[in-house]
Amino acid sequence: MRVAPGKPQPVLAAGALTWREKGDRVQVLLVHRPRYDDWSIPKGKLDKGETFPAAAVREVAEETGYRVRLHRPLPASVYLLPDGRTKIVQYWAATVRAKVAPGPEDSGEIDEVRWVSLDEAENLVARQNDQLPLASLRRFLEADELQTVPIIIQRHGAALSRAKWRKGEKSRPLNGKGRKQARALPSLLDAFDPSSVVSSPWDRCRSTVEPLATKEGLKVRTKDELTESGHAEHPSRTAAVIDRVLTEARATIVCTHRPVLPTVIASVREVATQGVALELPREDPFLAAGEALLLHTTPGGTVVAIERHLPNIS
Repeated sequence: MRVAPGKPQPVLAAGALTWREKGDRVQVLLVHRPRYDDWSIPKGKLDKGETFPAAAVREVAEETGYRVRLHRPLPASVYLLPDGRTKIVQYWAATVRAKVAPGPEDSGEIDEVRWVSLDEAENLVARQNDQLPLASLRRFLEADELQTVPIIIQRHGAALSRAKWRKGEKSRPLNGKGRKQARALPSLLDAFDPSSVVSSPWDRCRSTVEPLATKEGLKVRTKDELTESGHAEHPSRTAAVIDRVLTEARATIVCTHRPVLPTVIASVREVATQGVALELPREDPFLAAGEALLLHTTPGGTVVAIERHLPNIS
């Protein structure tokens, strides 16, 4: 994030509004902060070099003992601190992945964790910055768009230039930057708990997603339709692969190449809401090398939200 010269760096933070179904009601997870004697959504500052999604998952685990998976983004909070700095808090809707600790790591910071109904949460939470994510979650629930899964369109990491590689496109590898991006992807995309990986079989795509697949214990399935040559010969078959992934609505990573992205984006646009369709990238190169486009998709296969992330290699 660029800051104008002379201005203090903003304080970056992330959190998640975790929800579950209990009987016929939706409940959300709140924490009590004794320092302020208030109830709040779990959140906290980013560590050095940490991405927003990774920070959100870590903070929820530290403050509640629950490891969560992130779903669709919620409105961010932006406000001024008493010292004049801007604070930016990114939020996501989330669901529980596992119980990893009995409770908060620091009882002086968080002394109680409680599941409450949405109505009770809106009464307990006093700060306006926490009211907005709650209101958005209720709106998504009423629109039947709260339950989503992430489908991740991943462009392979930075690769050696064609001029420097004489052994053919299939084996052209990642360069130093691309290898760093591949090593950084697991900490970013693990926050969304992917359960399947589909990739072009060409080296630079496989090398991008293999570190993540290894961490998640997943097999990389390859599709020739996701290669540059396969797409050039039969773009309709490429579109059919993407259509199948969207219809299945599983937490899937699809890794492919820049020349394939126009067909991928066109397929996504067909099943996106009108607002999301307008947000989709429209011009070449569509995604930067190593960038991920997250499609938050309902069980019916409608894309209701998107976000874009680059792995942090700084």
